[in-house]
Amino acid sequence: MKIWGVSSGSKGNDVQLESIAQALSEDVTFYHANLSFPWNAFAPYKPAELGVAGDERFNPPFPDMVIACGRRAVPVARYIKRRSVGQCFTVFLQNPIIHPRAFDFVWAPAHDEVAGDNVMTTILGPHGLTHESLKNEASNWHDRLASPAVTGKCVGVMIGGPNKFYDFDPSEMQKLAENLLLLAQQGHRLLISLSSRSLQDYADILKKTLAGHDNYLWHGKGDNPYKAILGLADQLIVTGDSVNMVGEACFAGVPVQVYFLRGHSRRFNRFYEQLLVQDYVKPFEGKLESWPYEPRNATPEIVAKILDAYHLHQNK
Repeated sequence: MKIWGVSSGSKGNDVQLESIAQALSEDVTFYHANLSFPWNAFAPYKPAELGVAGDERFNPPFPDMVIACGRRAVPVARYIKRRSVGQCFTVFLQNPIIHPRAFDFVWAPAHDEVAGDNVMTTILGPHGLTHESLKNEASNWHDRLASPAVTGKCVGVMIGGPNKFYDFDPSEMQKLAENLLLLAQQGHRLLISLSSRSLQDYADILKKTLAGHDNYLWHGKGDNPYKAILGLADQLIVTGDSVNMVGEACFAGVPVQVYFLRGHSRRFNRFYEQLLVQDYVKPFEGKLESWPYEPRNATPEIVAKILDAYHLHQNK
């Protein structure tokens, strides 16, 4: 099956798109929508298709399936569906904003409250992590991350950064650092990973607050131990600014605690309400919580539903 994957270009969109497309086929070509002005301002609505018409990348022969993710990718999928006279099966990941019937299949996170006969929702989103990849990365990084002197647990800490919903300023980072210090003082080893959105101040605050205590801090220089930390940690703490980061932590199969940030988003609030009710996560407020836990992974379920819908489409 030949697939074109088209995203708006954000890292979060790329991660979800790649995880689904590569699970479906080895014959995948990825694109960023790259709509120019003024067409990018019209996305996801129909006039934006005029901006796709002049893009030579999206000419026939069309693939068997197009998977689009992100608002600016909507016009590309609609354009190809129309030009192929419905022969190309179109999948959209995330909330399309427009009516889901513009596509053959839509997956959306449950907290976006998208509904329709061709819509599938799950609490967690898709990702490309596998238990084998986490195990391999944990083995490769073991000597650098593990500490024979640790008396407590190995605690992975995944820290994001500011976005339009959460300021996550240095004062809030200082509060988190002080809560992490409480864990270090109890003999736990902290494996901390900052993200591309993290402020430079974060690393300075963490180094100063945790000085003299057992920790490893990665702040964007050298190889990224993100997957290794997921594979090695006995417990995980994740800041609440990233749905994808929390979802990936839930795959590791260890207790996940979320450090909730000052700010407000109805979408994020609905997401965390669902996670808390299902015991996927608990809040982090300076102490570790333990409860029975298992890996959570929506990716195979989403892939299976897409294949079912694709085969029905082929047999019409």
